[in-house]
Amino acid sequence: MTTASGELVRRPFALKPIHILGIAIIALSVAMAYYGLSSSLRPYTTSIDEAVTTGRNVQLAGFLGSMGSYDADGNFTFELQDNTGKLVTVVYAQPKPSNFEQAVSIVAIGHYDEVSGKFIAEDLLVKCPSKYQEMQSSS
Repeated sequence: MTTASGELVRRPFALKPIHILGIAIIALSVAMAYYGLSSSLRPYTTSIDEAVTTGRNVQLAGFLGSMGSYDADGNFTFELQDNTGKLVTVVYAQPKPSNFEQAVSIVAIGHYDEVSGKFIAEDLLVKCPSKYQEMQSSS
């Protein structure tokens, strides 16, 4: 559209209800994706103190502090030691992993329960010495 003097006049953009609905759906999708991803991410730590203070699910890496046993509820419990030498009791509601005794390090995935003072593991990753490592030759 042009004026009598030949200048081009722009018509203002009218925001229609369908545009508002589309923007709201996009914003809601982005918010839900962020919430879903942030709750599924588990930080990795080697410090028991950090796992205790976060208050959320973490991957706690450490070393075997005890060989473990089953408690009265049938949960497998053992001591996990971090790099500083601090110990925490880990409660795992599933059977002991088959290669637990050969573990070089263990990653317990779960959260620290302040009421019981124990780390509640949902999953355990047992890292054993690799059978593919070079054998020491006795020459």
